[in-house]
Amino acid sequence: MFVQLVHIRIKPGRIQDFLDVFRVNFDGTRAEPGNYRFDVLQDPEDDHHFVIYEAFESEAAVDEHRKTEHYRKTVEGLAELMTTGTREKDYFRMVMPDHAAALAGA
Repeated sequence: MFVQLVHIRIKPGRIQDFLDVFRVNFDGTRAEPGNYRFDVLQDPEDDHHFVIYEAFESEAAVDEHRKTEHYRKTVEGLAELMTTGTREKDYFRMVMPDHAAALAGA
């Protein structure tokens, strides 16, 4: 399983715009066959910092996700809403709950 955390920092006063734009990606991604989880989290100490928790079947499933229309449309819509102009990404490999499968590269 392939997991990534995506950090998105939104300009002041644009939270609702972010939620409206991101809903397209949220709904589309959760319907993708290779997606296991797609959660939108808000930092309790900074309302303008969002973290997207994404769990996919494989790195190939993430690559397919990045080719979708809902992903493209959302990335385009986020450009004017973000403070930095970029999204920060952290990548992880799942080791629990299925440690053996994760170590084998599944």
